[in-house]
Order: sequence, then structure tokens, then C-alpha cells
Amino acid sequence: MDLISKLEKRFGSWAIPNLTIYLIGIQLLGVALLMSGRAVLTDFILYGSGVVDLGQWWRLLSFMMIPKTLSPIWLFFAFYIFYLMGNALEERWGAFRFNLFVLCGYLLTVAMAFVNPGAIITNIFFLGCVFLAFATLFPNFELRLFFILPVKVKWLGWLTIASYLILLFSGDPGTRLSIVAALGNYLLFFGKAFFNGFKAEKRRQSFVAETRKVERQALHVCATCGVTDQDDASVHFRYCSTCGKCFCTEHIGNHNH
Repeated sequence: MDLISKLEKRFGSWAIPNLTIYLIGIQLLGVALLMSGRAVLTDFILYGSGVVDLGQWWRLLSFMMIPKTLSPIWLFFAFYIFYLMGNALEERWGAFRFNLFVLCGYLLTVAMAFVNPGAIITNIFFLGCVFLAFATLFPNFELRLFFILPVKVKWLGWLTIASYLILLFSGDPGTRLSIVAALGNYLLFFGKAFFNGFKAEKRRQSFVAETRKVERQALHVCATCGVTDQDDASVHFRYCSTCGKCFCTEHIGNHNH
């Protein structure tokens, strides 16, 4: 039994079902506050110095309220896709494992805010980690880009990883720390599977190489002229009943014992 299974056995009853709805609800609250003018974006972002030095503890939660856009149409599609992904993950994993995935991503992201207290932390890459998990477990699911072009989600996942790696070396400190947290959470849940898959692929390649090596080896070699079944497929071979050696049909009747 792995660690997560042990934790689920002990704390499984604590899991929050339909967690994706609550995550969307938090962002909808942020949308309402921003659109009503009761708050501005800088009120939501997380940075360690604001929490420690200014006592703004609400930032530990408010950064989760930041929406990707304030456009009602794009918000609808963004929330719909996020709900689809989160619900699929919860159905595949179960509520506890999905809760744990989100919690670990949240804690790692918050921790990064205190690694560099001046860095600005948002929820972009934290939520992006949910997409990476979905792309890993449902690689052949198709999304339609611009509502027209069907693209399998695994390719979008690879593009997301590529963009993360680029930003990891070129982004601002907050971006780099957020990516470290997101990728760290992803590897925490999928790293073992990738490692086992890598070992399995190495074993498969070794088996294929050994099989090809055996296939290239001659099964029959004439003891007189040295011709093999690999040299000429039309040549037939016989074994001498007296000496037991292999000979081509040309030499089977005229060889010395």
C-alpha cells in the first residue's frame, strides 16, 4: 500500500467532494469584487513580505481568487473546461486524491512566496498543474481550438511543459517560483509513474535489441563452405546422420567425416 492510500484510509472522510466547484466559486467571488470596483488586482496577489511584514494574511487565500479574464464569454468557457478537467480527475482518482493534489499544489505555491518574500505569486501555474494532470491521464481527449481545430490534449500538455520550461529560465522571480511549485506538485504525483515507465521502456528496448540480434544469427551454417541461411535464403541445409554436422545440399553428399 503506497503512502497516499494509507493517508486516504485514515483521512479519506475529510475529503471535499466536487472540489472543482469550490475553486470556481472562489474565482467567481474575485470576479464580482473586481467588476464591482470593491477590489483591484493588487489586493489579491500573494507576496511573502505582505503577509509577514504587513500582516495581510488574507493574501494566503485571495491569490486563488484571481480570474484569468473578466470577459464573461471567456470566463464561461474557462470555467467550463476547468470544471470538466477537475471533475474527470476526481472521478478517476477519487475525491481524496484529488483534494490532496490540489492541497499539495496550494501549499507548495504558498511556500514559494516565502522563499522570496518580494516575489509576486498568482494562481496561473497552480491551476495549470490541474491541466497537466488531466493531459497525462486523458491524453487522447480532444479540445477544439478556436471552436474549429480538434487537438488532442496531450499535445497541448507538451506545449504547456515547453512554455513552463522557457519561463523557468526567462520569467520574473514570482513566475519561476510558481512554476517550480507547479512542476514539483506534478512530479510528486506522476514522477514515480514516469520513472517506472522509463525503466519499462529501457527493458523493452533491450528486449527488442536482443531479439533482433538473435534474428540476425544464422540458424544453419555449412561446415564445408560456410554459407548460411542468412547469406542465401534459397539454399537448403541437411544434417549428416554420421557426424551430425550441418551441410548445404551441395556438400551433404561429398564431405569427409
